[in-house]
Amino acid sequence: MAQDVNPAPENGRYEKGLEALTRSLRTAFVLLLAAIAITLVYFVTGGGYFSVDPQQAVIVLRFGRAVDCHSTGAHWYIPYPVHSFVRVYTGQQYLTVDLRTLETGEDKAPRSLTPGRDEYLITGDANIVHASWHIGYRVSNPVKYYLSLSTPPRPVDNNRIQDDVEETDGDGVKGTRGPVKMLRSMFRGALLEVTSSERVDSVLSSGQGAYSERVRTAFSRRVDAADCGLEITSVTLNRVYPPGATKSAFDEVTAASNTRDTLRNEAHAYGIGVKNETLSRKAEILAEAKTYRSRTVALLKSESEYFDSIRAEYEKNPKTVLTSLYTDALGEALEGADGGGFVLGTSRKGRKEVRIRLNQEAPKREKTTEAEK
Repeated sequence: MAQDVNPAPENGRYEKGLEALTRSLRTAFVLLLAAIAITLVYFVTGGGYFSVDPQQAVIVLRFGRAVDCHSTGAHWYIPYPVHSFVRVYTGQQYLTVDLRTLETGEDKAPRSLTPGRDEYLITGDANIVHASWHIGYRVSNPVKYYLSLSTPPRPVDNNRIQDDVEETDGDGVKGTRGPVKMLRSMFRGALLEVTSSERVDSVLSSGQGAYSERVRTAFSRRVDAADCGLEITSVTLNRVYPPGATKSAFDEVTAASNTRDTLRNEAHAYGIGVKNETLSRKAEILAEAKTYRSRTVALLKSESEYFDSIRAEYEKNPKTVLTSLYTDALGEALEGADGGGFVLGTSRKGRKEVRIRLNQEAPKREKTTEAEK
């Protein structure tokens, strides 16, 4: 009878344990269903959804391999670990490259420059210059840019552009490696190539525009040959100047060049003024000559017509015409005669003649007094 009484408590404990296990499994199952539901919601909604911000591109990686690239709109892909997304900034970016002395300013440069410490350029005629450049560039192919260059895993992080990767070499020297450093190195190479073939006066004064354009062309050619998804948009020469120790000599040369240009411009302006004055005088003389020619031709034509009319009358009645002409000539002579209005002359037979002009009118006065009236 004692053996039948003892198992009851043990069976009760087993039942309670089983109930607790059941409750635990049920809770775990509910939690598992909730996790599955949450995972499904994540996969279907926010996990693979993204929108492309302005001036950015999103590269889609499937198991680490680039399969797509978007520059606008909203998109959805199966999220991580199947797909991952990389944002790349595609807007305009700028880079400044200065080649100057690092110890002092440009006007107080040391007498001697130290390679490795001071930065400078050597022209084709063995002169030293310093320069400051401003470079504009942008990402034209985001996939090539991200896969071919040592960019950070997240080129755009919290709307901040991360261009270079910091690293330490075997000697413990820290530095950077990435697109910015690559562009600086390529630009310096193009700059050294072009400057070494230029004369210092072309670089400092007369040919800065052509010099800057040749540097831009050489730099763009190097970037295009690298095929790294970058495009050079502008290369601007901010300033170029000689070392401080030789600045006064270059200033004298520049002043002389400016004086030469000023005198040359004044001479050119004077030449233009003289030329314009000559052309004006030429036009004036030609106009006077044309007027004189027209007046002379008209006068001769009138005299010719008068002579033709006299000749026609002379052919009809010579004596009458000669008498009339003689009388007209004598009247003109008497009108011009001074004194008493008489002319002394000799006839054809040698006799003296006196011709007196009668009935002459007294000359009129412009003003008369009351007494004279």
